[in-house]
Amino acid sequence: MLHAVGHDFLTRMATAQPTLTPKMTRLAAFVSDNYVRVAFMSTRELAAAVGVSLATVVRFPAALGYQNFDALRSSIQDRVNFDLTGVERLQQLPTANRSPAALLRRIIDADCESLRALAQTFSEPQIERFTNAVLAAERVTILGFRYVSPLATYFGYSLSKIKPNVQSYTQADSSLYDRVRLMDAGDLLIVIAFARYPAEMVALARYAHRLGVRLLAITDSPLSPLLPLAEVSLFAKASMLDFVGSLAAPAALINCIVSELGVRLGEEARARLQLLEDAAREAGIYVPGGGMLLGEGTLLAWEDRQSDAVSPQRGRSQ
Repeated sequence: MLHAVGHDFLTRMATAQPTLTPKMTRLAAFVSDNYVRVAFMSTRELAAAVGVSLATVVRFPAALGYQNFDALRSSIQDRVNFDLTGVERLQQLPTANRSPAALLRRIIDADCESLRALAQTFSEPQIERFTNAVLAAERVTILGFRYVSPLATYFGYSLSKIKPNVQSYTQADSSLYDRVRLMDAGDLLIVIAFARYPAEMVALARYAHRLGVRLLAITDSPLSPLLPLAEVSLFAKASMLDFVGSLAAPAALINCIVSELGVRLGEEARARLQLLEDAAREAGIYVPGGGMLLGEGTLLAWEDRQSDAVSPQRGRSQ
């Protein structure tokens, strides 16, 4: 899969090469050969590893067209997300002085960093355009495959509570091509994908784009192959430099979108939510509040209702 020209740090370094000082040239060579390590390094650590001054490292990003070192490192991390396999991600976990507590702190720090990055870089006009498109759509289809499938389920479940005709899909098959082919002007397709981007997801998005289907994307970087296909794209980085990764930042973005839609739908959303609350109460879906435990009789009654729902003929056949 090709990277977006001009955004990849390797392309920028190659373009800037004739103008770099000898020390920056040495720094560029180190970054090129060791970019997986550099993705996790501070400016001081990088300066020490290359044997150049801290000032050289601080000036280096500007020579490549980046605002600062954090912006350069973010671009390097985008490339690492493209390139690293699951095995290589697992190998990035520290093996010395490790403990569950230290690992948990590292994961929490990574989540906090991705959430701070979202808070500092989100585009309010883009969120407004995204929200307007969802609000106006008659039918919304949400796609998220593989490790982002929980995001598609979360988005679809939450949005369907306040808006009708919402469906989410977490696996690709031929029936999705049928669904996309039958979409009309009132339909909206939302695609959620992060590096490493599933090929079947990108292929389906390209098919929808060729048909003129309105398509929105939630993705992670300017390198995303979804950008040329989407009417509106929102960025939220998943913490995927570790083996399992975390979806905290994109989940927060989805929370924002659904909450904003709930406010804007107003009474329509409240009425739909009330119907769902009535259904939940009738079916005994949730444990009663107020700190009361279910009594044996209540629990048995609940179990009977569930059994009747699964097998309505049970009582008559005995």
